[in-house]
Amino acid sequence: MSDKNILGANKCTGNAVEDITDSGTSTKHSAYIRTGTYTGDGAVSQAITGVGFQPKYVRIWSRETVSTTLVRSYETTDTIVDDNASGASIYNGSSATDQNLSINSIISLDADGFTVDDAGADLHPNKNGQIYNYMCLG
Repeated sequence: MSDKNILGANKCTGNAVEDITDSGTSTKHSAYIRTGTYTGDGAVSQAITGVGFQPKYVRIWSRETVSTTLVRSYETTDTIVDDNASGASIYNGSSATDQNLSINSIISLDADGFTVDDAGADLHPNKNGQIYNYMCLG
Protein backbone atom coordinates (compact mmCIF):
# COMPACT_ATOMS: atom_id res chain seq x y z
CA MET A 1 0.00 0.00 0.00
CA SER A 2 1.34 3.39 -1.01
CA ASP A 3 1.18 6.44 1.21
CA LYS A 4 0.06 8.49 -1.82
CA ASN A 5 -3.43 9.97 -2.07
CA ILE A 6 -5.99 8.07 -4.16
CA LEU A 7 -8.49 10.34 -5.90
CA GLY A 8 -11.52 9.69 -8.07
CA ALA A 9 -12.69 6.87 -10.29
CA ASN A 10 -9.46 6.83 -12.30
CA LYS A 11 -7.41 6.23 -9.15
CA CYS A 12 -5.29 9.32 -9.68
CA THR A 13 -2.34 9.18 -7.30
CA GLY A 14 0.20 11.65 -6.00
CA ASN A 15 1.52 13.47 -2.97
CA ALA A 16 1.69 16.90 -4.57
CA VAL A 17 -0.11 18.58 -7.46
CA GLU A 18 2.83 17.98 -9.78
CA ASP A 19 2.76 14.26 -8.88
CA ILE A 20 -0.95 13.64 -9.53
CA THR A 21 -1.27 11.50 -12.64
CA ASP A 22 -3.94 9.34 -14.22
CA SER A 23 -3.26 5.66 -13.38
CA GLY A 24 0.43 5.87 -14.11
CA THR A 25 0.16 7.90 -17.31
CA SER A 26 1.81 11.28 -17.66
CA THR A 27 -1.54 13.13 -17.71
CA LYS A 28 -1.63 15.66 -14.89
CA HIS A 29 -4.90 16.79 -13.31
CA SER A 30 -5.73 19.98 -11.48
CA ALA A 31 -8.83 21.39 -9.83
CA TYR A 32 -9.59 25.11 -10.02
CA ILE A 33 -11.78 27.46 -8.01
CA ARG A 34 -12.40 31.16 -8.54
CA THR A 35 -14.70 33.56 -6.73
CA GLY A 36 -15.51 37.08 -7.78
CA THR A 37 -18.13 39.72 -8.46
CA TYR A 38 -19.65 41.39 -11.49
CA THR A 39 -22.32 44.02 -12.08
CA GLY A 40 -25.32 43.21 -14.25
CA ASP A 41 -25.74 45.35 -17.37
CA GLY A 42 -29.30 44.38 -18.36
CA ALA A 43 -28.19 42.98 -21.73
CA VAL A 44 -29.23 39.67 -23.25
CA SER A 45 -25.60 38.54 -23.19
CA GLN A 46 -22.80 39.61 -20.86
CA ALA A 47 -19.55 37.62 -20.81
CA ILE A 48 -17.85 37.38 -17.41
CA THR A 49 -14.17 36.78 -18.19
CA GLY A 50 -10.90 36.58 -16.31
CA VAL A 51 -11.71 33.35 -14.46
CA GLY A 52 -8.54 31.75 -15.84
CA PHE A 53 -10.07 28.42 -16.85
CA GLN A 54 -13.23 26.92 -18.38
CA PRO A 55 -15.70 26.28 -15.55
CA LYS A 56 -17.50 22.97 -15.13
CA TYR A 57 -19.74 24.47 -12.39
CA VAL A 58 -20.88 28.06 -11.81
CA ARG A 59 -22.98 29.45 -8.95
CA ILE A 60 -24.15 33.06 -8.87
CA TRP A 61 -25.75 34.89 -5.92
CA SER A 62 -27.35 38.33 -5.94
CA ARG A 63 -25.24 40.41 -3.58
CA GLU A 64 -27.34 41.62 -0.68
CA THR A 65 -26.09 43.33 2.47
CA VAL A 66 -29.18 43.49 4.72
CA SER A 67 -30.09 40.57 6.98
CA THR A 68 -33.11 38.47 5.93
CA THR A 69 -33.11 39.90 2.39
CA LEU A 70 -34.04 37.27 -0.19
CA VAL A 71 -30.89 36.19 -2.05
CA ARG A 72 -31.42 34.77 -5.52
CA SER A 73 -28.98 32.16 -6.75
CA TYR A 74 -28.39 30.40 -10.04
CA GLU A 75 -26.18 27.39 -10.59
CA THR A 76 -25.29 25.26 -13.56
CA THR A 77 -22.85 22.63 -14.74
CA ASP A 78 -21.34 21.87 -18.12
CA THR A 79 -24.22 19.43 -18.72
CA ILE A 80 -27.18 21.41 -17.29
CA VAL A 81 -26.30 24.51 -19.33
CA ASP A 82 -26.75 22.42 -22.50
CA ASP A 83 -30.20 21.08 -21.50
CA ASN A 84 -31.83 23.96 -23.39
CA ALA A 85 -30.65 25.80 -26.50
CA SER A 86 -31.04 29.10 -24.58
CA GLY A 87 -28.81 27.90 -21.73
CA ALA A 88 -30.11 26.52 -18.46
CA SER A 89 -29.49 26.77 -14.74
CA ILE A 90 -31.16 25.85 -11.48
CA TYR A 91 -32.76 28.90 -9.84
CA ASN A 92 -33.24 29.25 -6.08
CA GLY A 93 -34.83 32.30 -4.55
CA SER A 94 -38.58 32.63 -4.99
CA SER A 95 -38.92 30.91 -1.59
CA ALA A 96 -36.69 28.99 0.79
CA THR A 97 -37.62 25.62 -0.72
CA ASP A 98 -38.21 26.26 -4.44
CA GLN A 99 -35.78 25.10 -7.10
CA ASN A 100 -36.71 25.73 -10.71
CA LEU A 101 -35.13 25.32 -14.12
CA SER A 102 -34.29 28.74 -15.51
CA ILE A 103 -33.53 29.34 -19.18
CA ASN A 104 -31.89 32.52 -20.49
CA SER A 105 -29.96 32.99 -17.24
CA ILE A 106 -26.52 31.34 -17.42
CA ILE A 107 -26.26 30.75 -21.14
CA SER A 108 -22.76 29.32 -21.57
CA LEU A 109 -19.61 28.18 -19.81
CA ASP A 110 -16.71 29.66 -21.75
CA ALA A 111 -12.94 29.15 -22.09
CA ASP A 112 -12.20 31.93 -19.55
CA GLY A 113 -15.49 32.38 -17.68
CA PHE A 114 -19.23 32.27 -18.33
CA THR A 115 -22.00 34.26 -20.01
CA VAL A 116 -25.20 35.50 -18.35
CA ASP A 117 -28.50 36.79 -19.76
CA ASP A 118 -31.33 39.00 -18.47
CA ALA A 119 -34.03 36.93 -20.30
CA GLY A 120 -34.83 40.01 -22.39
CA ALA A 121 -36.58 41.67 -19.43
CA ASP A 122 -33.81 43.06 -17.16
CA LEU A 123 -33.96 40.04 -14.83
CA HIS A 124 -31.41 38.14 -12.73
CA PRO A 125 -28.60 37.10 -13.10
CA ASN A 126 -27.90 40.10 -15.35
CA LYS A 127 -30.22 42.77 -13.92
CA ASN A 128 -28.92 46.22 -14.72
CA GLY A 129 -26.94 47.68 -11.80
CA GLN A 130 -27.26 44.57 -9.57
CA ILE A 131 -23.99 43.29 -8.10
CA TYR A 132 -23.51 39.52 -8.11
CA ASN A 133 -21.05 37.20 -6.40
CA TYR A 134 -19.98 34.03 -8.18
CA MET A 135 -18.01 30.85 -7.68
CA CYS A 136 -16.56 28.79 -10.53
CA LEU A 137 -15.14 25.27 -10.26
CA GLY A 138 -13.14 23.65 -13.00
